[in-house]
Amino acid sequence: MRIVMRCVAATMLVALAACSPGAGGEPSAAASSSMSDEDLLALGRQIVQCMRDNGIPDVPEPFVEEHRLQLPAGEQEALEEKYTDEQFDAARTACQGLYDQVPQGAMGDGETDGGEPDPPGPEDVDALRKFAQCLRDNGVAEWPDPNSEGAFPLAGTPLEKENPENSPRLKAAFDVCREHWSGAIMIGK
Repeated sequence: MRIVMRCVAATMLVALAACSPGAGGEPSAAASSSMSDEDLLALGRQIVQCMRDNGIPDVPEPFVEEHRLQLPAGEQEALEEKYTDEQFDAARTACQGLYDQVPQGAMGDGETDGGEPDPPGPEDVDALRKFAQCLRDNGVAEWPDPNSEGAFPLAGTPLEKENPENSPRLKAAFDVCREHWSGAIMIGK
C-alpha cells in the first residue's frame, strides 16, 4: 500500500493539472505554445480549486519555479497520508480537462514516474525556439532550431558530442537560457 501511495504522491502534481471546471476536455491554445509563468500559475490555481472541489479540499496553493508548477515541499507527503488512491483517482477523472492544457514538462520537477526528465514534445516547440535563439545569442552560434517534434537536429554534428557539463561555452549559455527552457533536451536528426 505504501508503494501505491508513493505513486499517488508522485502523480499528485499531474493530478493537480487534471482539474478544470468547464474546460470541456479540450486542450487550449496555450497548451500548443509556450506558456508564461504567470499563465501557468493561473492555470495551477484553477487546478488546485478543482482538486479542492472534487474531494481533496486541503491541496495547498501552487507556485511556479523554473517554469514548472510545484507544490510546497512536504505537502505531497501530507496529502498522501490523508487521502486514498480512489480519492485521487476520482479528482483526476473529474478534472481531466485542465491536465490537457498544461504544457509537457511544466509539471512538478519535470520527471516522470521513472525519475527521468519528461521529453519535450510538439507543444514545447515555441519555448524551445526561444531557448535555441538564446543559445545562439550567448555564444553557441551554430545551435539549430528544434524540429516539429521538439528535438534539436544535432545528430552527426560536433554539437552532439559537446556536453554542457564539460563545455564552458555550452554550460554558460544553458545557464543563461534556462529562463526559456529548463527541461530535457532531445537530440534528433
